[in-house]
Amino acid sequence: MLRPLMKELQGLYLVAGTPFIYIDESETLVMADLHFGFEEAASRGLIYSLRKSSGYYAVFIPRIQFKKTISLLDKVLGELRVKRILVNGDLKHAFDRLLKQEKEEVISLIKYLREKGVDDIIVVRGNHDNFIKHILRKIDVEFVNSISIPIEGKRVLFTHGHEEVDLSEHDVVVIGHEHPSLKCFEVYRFPCFMKIPLNKKTIIVLPATGPYHPGVVVTPFPAEYLSPIIRKMESLESASVITWIDLGEISSRSVEYFESRELSSYIEVERFIVDSREYAVIEFKNYDAVQLLCQM
Repeated sequence: MLRPLMKELQGLYLVAGTPFIYIDESETLVMADLHFGFEEAASRGLIYSLRKSSGYYAVFIPRIQFKKTISLLDKVLGELRVKRILVNGDLKHAFDRLLKQEKEEVISLIKYLREKGVDDIIVVRGNHDNFIKHILRKIDVEFVNSISIPIEGKRVLFTHGHEEVDLSEHDVVVIGHEHPSLKCFEVYRFPCFMKIPLNKKTIIVLPATGPYHPGVVVTPFPAEYLSPIIRKMESLESASVITWIDLGEISSRSVEYFESRELSSYIEVERFIVDSREYAVIEFKNYDAVQLLCQM
């Protein structure tokens, strides 16, 4: 279920069928943007979108985010050896308060992970993670602004992405914050990863774990993103985009077109069986490929 996220860094993997990445050297599973408590915020009419819009205002929506996260973790922890969990920002949702749902679900997540044998849990502070520090301290979870992890001799920085950071001493920077998504296969949005080359470095953008947060549709224009790390770039035309397709939900014939030899210079497709389900991991090699093949 593991696919190298970067050819030049084989120790950093995408976990097929999930928005997670995995570091095999340290047996670390990385995720971002869980946004626990979002459903309570929506029901109370609390809007925290930095884009000043939301499709969920003062409405009751099913509380599925925590269950979805646990379902994903069940699948991964049943297949991979995981010693450490790293949440790369926005574990919770509300900016200005600690909601009851947030507190309950954060504590329940940590309890679940420890019951699964994962005791080393680190939360990187995201822009939504206010009023959570004291809760994490009580349950012995490390709370940091960023963390640098060596992977196969490369210096990899994990930071949420909502603030400027010094990139000079790192080869790879992994952020969340953007919740990138892709319009394709006649489906409105798929969560996706982005790989952005920047002066011999690589910026990796993680998709959101929370299913209610499809975020920004990928675009080559840096000004349309939120992260100051991305906004200062000149263009994202050379960024590659990676998504995954559950072939139990979408016909495999939709993917077979992308597997043709004629398209191999634009796209790579690999299939994986995870927990008895087949997934296709699809990498568009640049934005032109996305625009051409997904007809955006």
